Amino acid sequence: MKNVLILVGALVISGVTFGQCNEKKRFTTGFNLGVNHANLLLDDATQGTLDNGIGLRLGLISDFAFSNRFSLQPKAEVAFNNIKFRDGVQNIAVNPANLELMTHLKVRVKTKPSSFYFLAGPNLSIPLGNNQNALLTRNDVALDLGAGFDLGIGKIRISPELRYSIGLTNLSQSENLSDLHFHNVSLLLNFAKKPRL
Repeated sequence: MKNVLILVGALVISGVTFGQCNEKKRFTTGFNLGVNHANLLLDDATQGTLDNGIGLRLGLISDFAFSNRFSLQPKAEVAFNNIKFRDGVQNIAVNPANLELMTHLKVRVKTKPSSFYFLAGPNLSIPLGNNQNALLTRNDVALDLGAGFDLGIGKIRISPELRYSIGLTNLSQSENLSDLHFHNVSLLLNFAKKPRL
């Protein structure tokens, strides 16, 4: 887990450094906001039931363009999730809020200002809401896959994006709960400056 944090930090710092040194403005920043639908999976249904719901998401994004078609996108997003675990006695919140650090490789279909794109990359999710009213969870590593559309308007790029995050680790710290995996679907609107290549 420590190695993943170091790798994500190094990618973000290198992107910022390259962006500041390059006169062509290959490095741009922006923000995003949207909604996400949690899809927490519990392998053993006898342990309880899950109620997945819709939450909000917002974050800061950056983009280092290698060319008109390829770029690396470090992102930091806060996700507010609406998930309840029912063990037959009480309802317990699961991951009410997460800080997600991700680095996506973005591939645009065309080199024009407006184009469809695909993305993929790792996602490190750090729970922010582990308190007495929430199920204790640990950091999660996920794989993000997504698609979107860049719409160039003047110097601004607006990009609606659909992303699916596949949780790869067991979230639960409880001995009574095993194989708890967090997946989610996010629908986002990204706002950023267009890079000059």
